[in-house]
Amino acid sequence: MRSTRVLYVENDSALRQFLTDSLANHPEIEIIASLATADEALDRALARKADVALIDFALESNGLNGIELGIALRKINEYIGIVIYSQFNVKKMVSRVPISMRHGWSFFEKSGEMTKDQYVRVIKDTATSKGNWENFFHSEPENINTEINKYFALTPRQRSIITLLAQGVAVQEIALRLNMTYPYVRKELSRAYSVLLPDATEGEDLKTLAILKYLELMEH
Repeated sequence: MRSTRVLYVENDSALRQFLTDSLANHPEIEIIASLATADEALDRALARKADVALIDFALESNGLNGIELGIALRKINEYIGIVIYSQFNVKKMVSRVPISMRHGWSFFEKSGEMTKDQYVRVIKDTATSKGNWENFFHSEPENINTEINKYFALTPRQRSIITLLAQGVAVQEIALRLNMTYPYVRKELSRAYSVLLPDATEGEDLKTLAILKYLELMEH
């Protein structure tokens, strides 16, 4: 029986090297690529060759997160299993995956106590569509999908801008940090407001309401 082919994406170089070396020594695992960014992982040839993608949730701050990358990989290879691991609470992440795509998704939280064999078991189970997502699934309100769609309707750049805005960073400083012009950031904010607050009325504090809505979406 051939090894399970794994596409591994992690932006922490030390952790990526350690886990790559550890998994590569397992007879049932073949690491076909160990990459630092989502852009590298979206190579169509790699995506089609992989049985499973092992992805850190927190990738580039100005790019795709792990779940978004997993969704993009599924659009290239409908059979690829997706394993998301994170230092954050993974129980809230399942809702961000479209219902029709949840088969073959697994989630677990980073832990120094997790053994190589435990990694391998999750990877191999996910490769055969036995993802553990149902372990973290909870009953969702009827309007949850509409709210989650708002999150994904924002571009990665817009999410980066809103995240900094929520941290109290001024628009001028956001432009400098993200290497954008001030007018461009203002335009992206306007677009983000229209996504987050489609029913806003004249005179409302759009900045505050948009930040509150974005933070609410991040909780799901």
